[in-house]
Amino acid sequence: MQIIATGKNVEIAIQNGLLECGLTRDEVQVRVIDQGGLFKKAKVELTWGETASKLDEPAEQENIAEQPAKEVAEEQAEVETAPVKERVRRVVDTARLQQACTEFLTGLTHFVDESATVECTAGENELSFSVKGEKLGKFIGFHGDNLKAIQLLLSGLKRKSEGAVRIYLDIDGYKASREQTLIDLANKTAEQAVNIGHNIHLDPMSAYDRRIIHTTIQGRTDVTTESTGEGEKRHVVVKPIFKK
Repeated sequence: MQIIATGKNVEIAIQNGLLECGLTRDEVQVRVIDQGGLFKKAKVELTWGETASKLDEPAEQENIAEQPAKEVAEEQAEVETAPVKERVRRVVDTARLQQACTEFLTGLTHFVDESATVECTAGENELSFSVKGEKLGKFIGFHGDNLKAIQLLLSGLKRKSEGAVRIYLDIDGYKASREQTLIDLANKTAEQAVNIGHNIHLDPMSAYDRRIIHTTIQGRTDVTTESTGEGEKRHVVVKPIFKK
């Protein structure tokens, strides 16, 4: 599978793409389509799964053509098992990263609210931070824009060996509330699409928000979803499935 993602620079475009597909940097192949510039956004292509493995097929076939049959069979077997090896996850020790992120969040929020608290729940290659306080609205921002920016800063604290660790951040329960709102919107829109028999275009959303819409609807058999548009205009389309 593959998606096109955009951002202010290449690194942010990659991060936006990873948020949308729910994968880590090590699980995708990245091709830079446009480096971007002062007046345009960077654009990258993220590829994973069977599509990614097929990118190398022409070169492999060219080499195989000149090899004895036994070597061909051995190489093909190795190629076929490679995707399985790539999916093996190495559990990372997150103690250092957890401490670094906690100290960063504590120092940042205490500039505004000294009573703010930072809690962290650690899972397998995953850290979920919850910040609570009385004056933290500015750290959330419009539609959670500032919260997302802070989460990206937390990702910047990762060392190369910690690249597989996913970091989640919520401030004063905003993200949990936002997720429930999006789930309700997805279900309501799905019902409307089925009732009227037409596609429904939702407002432009961030990659993270679009992913919630897709995830909520993906289990249904009467509607499907897809993302369309580029950059700030990228949005979800909910489509009814017409059974023959």
